Amino acid sequence: MTTDTLETFTAAARRAASQVREVASAEEVAELLVGFADGWPVAVSPALVGGDIVAALTAAGAPMVVPDGEDAAAQVADAPVAVVTGELAVAETGSVLISEHLLAERVVTMLCRHLVQVVDHAAVLPSLDDAASWLADRAGVAGFASLMTGPSRTADIERSLSIGVQGPDEVTVLVRR
Repeated sequence: MTTDTLETFTAAARRAASQVREVASAEEVAELLVGFADGWPVAVSPALVGGDIVAALTAAGAPMVVPDGEDAAAQVADAPVAVVTGELAVAETGSVLISEHLLAERVVTMLCRHLVQVVDHAAVLPSLDDAASWLADRAGVAGFASLMTGPSRTADIERSLSIGVQGPDEVTVLVRR
C-alpha cells in the first residue's frame, strides 16, 4: 500500500465520521482501548482471543468481556468500547471489511457504543473493485462479511439523520504498521 492510499482512506473514513489513527503495536492498541473504556470492560471479539491484542490488554490489567454462549448479546450490550479486527480497508470509501463467522463476533460490532476496528496497513486496498477481487479469491471463506463505513446512521425516521441508532455511535479505525 502506498502513502497516498492510506491518506485517501483516512480522508474518506473521516468524511464518514470515523476517527483514524496509525499504531505500531498491540500494546499501543491496548493503551488506546483502556483510555477509551475509562475503567469499563472492553468488549473483545472472540476471534481476537489468543492474539496479541488480548495479550496486551491482559498485560495492561484491562477488564474485558468476550461474549459466548446463548447470552452473547446481553454480555456486550451497550459496552462503552469494543474491539474487532478488519480483514481489509477500502481507501475510496473509508470502509473496513469485518468477517464474522459467529453470532458472538457480530454482536460485538453491533451493540457497543464505540467500535474500534484494527486493520493491518498492508490490507488497505485502493478501491471497492480490489475488495471484490479479494472476496472472490476467497470464494466464501470470509464468512459473514460486511463493509462498515463510519458510525451507524439512518434517515428512516422522518428523513432526519440519526447516528448510533442501529449500531455504534462512534468508530475508530486503528491502522497497524
